[in-house]
Amino acid sequence: MKRLWAFLTLLIAATLIVGCTQMSAKEIAKKMEEKYKAVKDMEGTMVTTIYVNGKKIVRVTKFAMKKPDKYWSDSENYTVVSNDTVMWIYDKKRNEVTIMKLPKKKPKFDYGELIEDLMNNTNVKLLGSEKVSGRDCYVIEAIPKTKTLCIKEKLWIDKEYWYPLKIESDYGKLKLTMEYKDVKFNTGISDSLFEFKPPKGAKVVEQKLFTPPKKLTLEEAQKRVNFTITVPKYTAGFKFDYAYVFKFDGREMVSLYYTKDDQKLVIAESTGYPKTPLPNATKVNINGITAEYSQVLGISILRFYKGNVSITISTKLPKDEVIDIAESMV
Repeated sequence: MKRLWAFLTLLIAATLIVGCTQMSAKEIAKKMEEKYKAVKDMEGTMVTTIYVNGKKIVRVTKFAMKKPDKYWSDSENYTVVSNDTVMWIYDKKRNEVTIMKLPKKKPKFDYGELIEDLMNNTNVKLLGSEKVSGRDCYVIEAIPKTKTLCIKEKLWIDKEYWYPLKIESDYGKLKLTMEYKDVKFNTGISDSLFEFKPPKGAKVVEQKLFTPPKKLTLEEAQKRVNFTITVPKYTAGFKFDYAYVFKFDGREMVSLYYTKDDQKLVIAESTGYPKTPLPNATKVNINGITAEYSQVLGISILRFYKGNVSITISTKLPKDEVIDIAESMV
């Protein structure tokens, strides 16, 4: 995921780097695809820094990737290895290895089409040039043309491969920086790096790849979670359709789907997740409970906590209607 996102953001640099030539979106996309194809393998260290309400969290991960689908990473708690047919995830604290067989037929994406789409939705500005990890980079500021989860981004794009070596994302109260250090391209990484042998004594668990969850009734969903599901008394005319239940690492979440014509109202309820704030949110009062409200791409999002259960409402309804739904749940 992170690798794919990194490649997609390359086009932001292209808009500036070749902008003076008045190239069309398709021409820029073609040029970017050529740069993408020039990267055969890559290795280095990724440092992720997250600032949430003034609190700083730093994660360091060594990584290597080799086209088309080989990947290796090692951090304080996990080692992840994929050789294109099998993926190993080693949980160091639990001394447990999860093995997943990967499908032979991989999903494909149109790189050029994705570049054009992102380019048409972003305003960019060339700020200058700097070095990152000893490599010359263009410094780019990117601001979405419409309201999105992210307010703006600043990117340091490698001049040779047009690969982003540093990305700063501003989400308001949450800020994220990803920096690639000691980066090397096209060194001919051996395939042996992308094989993994479970440590002696480690528990080995075979797991199937994620499959879509089963649609459930409210009664079926309630039987599968250990907390009481809160159902709204007011739904603005939406009718309950189905529920999904997800469980991961001791955490539980249920998603309730309501429909009206071609619109959807989704209510997610979960336990065991950190209380991170919604980006760019404003405080609202829900019958004495402080909640957060935000709007992303025309979607109203309202989150509040009922005991140890996080409840998030997502819909295209206006703010006052969302608040009415929330009040009927408290």
